[in-house]
Amino acid sequence: MTPTDASLPGRPESGQRPVLFTDLDDTLFQTARKMTEPVCASRLAAEATNGHHSYMTGSQAALTAWLLKATCLVPVTARSTEALSRCRIAFDSWKIASNGAVILDPDGRIERDWSHHISRLSGAAEAGLEALNAETAKHNGAGRFRHWVVREEGRSIYFCVKSNGEEAWLDDLEGFLRLLAGEQFVYHRNGNNLSFTPQGISKRAAVAHLIDIRPEIRHGIILAMGDSLTDLPFMQLANMMMIPPGSQVASAIGKE
Repeated sequence: MTPTDASLPGRPESGQRPVLFTDLDDTLFQTARKMTEPVCASRLAAEATNGHHSYMTGSQAALTAWLLKATCLVPVTARSTEALSRCRIAFDSWKIASNGAVILDPDGRIERDWSHHISRLSGAAEAGLEALNAETAKHNGAGRFRHWVVREEGRSIYFCVKSNGEEAWLDDLEGFLRLLAGEQFVYHRNGNNLSFTPQGISKRAAVAHLIDIRPEIRHGIILAMGDSLTDLPFMQLANMMMIPPGSQVASAIGKE
């Protein structure tokens, strides 16, 4: 036998597809206003209730089609389970939604051990999340923002606010919301997205749990892809990372 023989302990079995944990928005697709090429209706990737649908570029569509064949593609997204259900990509394996608060098995069933763990964390954070939402409402008389608490299984998971106009409008909210949030929440800002997630709820924690409970993932090849600085922690659990050009992560690397 040679050192590269697939029968060596710890090596993935021959023919086993790598698992690719991937972010969605601004990684595999983006809203029409962010497109760098004309929008193509046949490459609609995710429908939005406000009409701001998301699309893939030609290269993203080709990459996604290849990844669906070559890998076990696992979305790891801030999207709620409801928003993820409006995504048109044919994911057929595990799914991680709501910034890691929900893990769905290949049949769409909630992973209960993880759900029980999240229940304890979300319960302790509910009052703080509602306070962030209420305070934002007080500063939204002109309707400049849309904001909400993302909920899963009747639980408050994280708070999100977006500008209805210029991204710079979020600057008016960011400072005092961070003070109100304190150390209880993890703050994140990426373009037009501002969010606060309870400590302990994260994409990394969910990915780590899934790797831990699924030996076929743990003993195989793990890849990861994402655009945001908040994606890096879960991406660091992989054997190899992929980063979209022009992303928040790519820009941060360029400043090094």
